[in-house]
Amino acid sequence: MKISKIISVFLLTTVLLFVFGCEDFLDVNTDPTAPSNVPPNLQLSGLLGTFSYEIIGNDPARTTNRWVQQLSWTGFPPSSDNYDFDESGPNNFWDSTYTRVLNNAREMEQKAEENGNPAYSGISKIIQAWTFAILTDLWNEIPYSEAFDPANTTPDYDNQEFMYGEIMRLLISALENLAEQSPAPPGNDDLLYGGDMDKWKRLAYTLIARYELRLTNAPGHTAENQANAALDALQNGFTSNDDDADFQYFNNDGEENPWYQFAIDGKWDTRDQLSAHYINLLQDLNDPRLSIQARPVGAVDNNGLVAGFDPDMVEYTGNLNGEDGGGASNFSSIGTFYSAPDAPLTWFSYAEAKFIEAEAIYITQGAEAAQAVYEDAIRASMDKLDVDQGDVDTYITSLSLLSVAMDPLEEIITQKYIANFLSLENFNDWRRTGYPELEAAVDAVTPSDQIPVRYPYPSSELQNNADNVSQTGVPVGFESLVINVWWDSAN
Repeated sequence: MKISKIISVFLLTTVLLFVFGCEDFLDVNTDPTAPSNVPPNLQLSGLLGTFSYEIIGNDPARTTNRWVQQLSWTGFPPSSDNYDFDESGPNNFWDSTYTRVLNNAREMEQKAEENGNPAYSGISKIIQAWTFAILTDLWNEIPYSEAFDPANTTPDYDNQEFMYGEIMRLLISALENLAEQSPAPPGNDDLLYGGDMDKWKRLAYTLIARYELRLTNAPGHTAENQANAALDALQNGFTSNDDDADFQYFNNDGEENPWYQFAIDGKWDTRDQLSAHYINLLQDLNDPRLSIQARPVGAVDNNGLVAGFDPDMVEYTGNLNGEDGGGASNFSSIGTFYSAPDAPLTWFSYAEAKFIEAEAIYITQGAEAAQAVYEDAIRASMDKLDVDQGDVDTYITSLSLLSVAMDPLEEIITQKYIANFLSLENFNDWRRTGYPELEAAVDAVTPSDQIPVRYPYPSSELQNNADNVSQTGVPVGFESLVINVWWDSAN
């Protein structure tokens, strides 16, 4: 079956699941969208498409990249740009994550095990681990152990330390599955890697490295131990940009890239533009990625792409977070590499893997030892964007050596922040390391004008599982946004 046909089937399946699933998103353990007797190939394509659109390319990346100031909302405040993000904000994401991603992933895992097809089970476990990591990184305590019991409409919450153990367990179990022979392995229904199980294995190992490094400041953990664990995992992780987890989209109605749909296409909204902080950072560094990551001012207005826009325009300007930007036409939009209708959405890149390695080597061996890997990470990012090699060399030469930098970690994380443009990982790294250094948005609504460090529990949980939400100790209101998650508690 051709990829385009698989995509069309996935989109039809997703639409049907959405239509029938909208009736009841009140209980996280109730699955109104679970397909019955769906063939594994359609289960897999539907799961990957939903995960990409709902989890990687949706609210978490958009909201948190406003908070870490790669993006800025150019409409009228208040908005999540100045932290006006209450319990209604994450409702759809929370509910759809449990009902349309996790429940369907678990069903695919169960059917794969019943049918003796471990490849599908392994992929399902990777998606589950990744999704649970995103949930617990945003909320800390989440329903897990009791979340999928249909008889329990008020599931208990599991703490983040326990969740990280489960995330690692799922990834290790996935690797065991992927090492087995499958009688009917995925092919074109695998919309990410086309059935290449070796790439799925390398992705799982690289995810393990990401999550090991996440716990560098977690209570009961040491940075050196976590860094060594990350380095061990990376020995089997990504080896080049060819391993990148890039999910392809198409220039057809309903099949477009999420950033195009949510930031460029006038049918939705165009007010997610670039932040002044981010534009200024790239300009200060003379970073050749600026013209790739950003469109010139005026390329997009409130109605979408501007017909007849002069492609020779080279002005790049961002909006100051929290300010009324007066609409899209005054600022730079997301570059076409990331926001063209048919642009792939990067879930995880080799460049990020190299930055993980660079940081881990810095922790365990020092700045000088990390230098070569740090430069490799920058090159991987620029090679992916097809930056001229001369410009790459000039840029790297212009940067301070880690061994003489005032703070080598700041240099590593700043470059990772640029390479991970639009990724949720920017928020996780900022919470974990404090980099990049940020000033709070204008007219912040949080206590003491603090930048948020978590999501508030959604109103659906406050209405239907209030006792368990209360036991987390997280209050209702903007105060909830400034309570650290477990692994961030040392900062």
